Amino acid sequence: MSDDKDRGLYGKFYVERLDGKSVLGEKHDKCEYFVLDLTHDKHAKAAIRAYSISCGNEYPRLSHDLWAKQESMLGE
Repeated sequence: MSDDKDRGLYGKFYVERLDGKSVLGEKHDKCEYFVLDLTHDKHAKAAIRAYSISCGNEYPRLSHDLWAKQESMLGE
């Protein structure tokens, strides 16, 4: 297996929605997801901050929660 720094984007996780909408035939069947490691990934804070800003008008509560989360994370 190669070093992750040289791999680029690849499938690493299996994600299943808790609301059941990822099962065959449902709205989120075959959706692609991008997973962030909020504990170890030094780039996760910037990603959450950017998503918080991007979704703010449409999903204000989610934006607020994400902003609070990134403020509580260590590192910059």
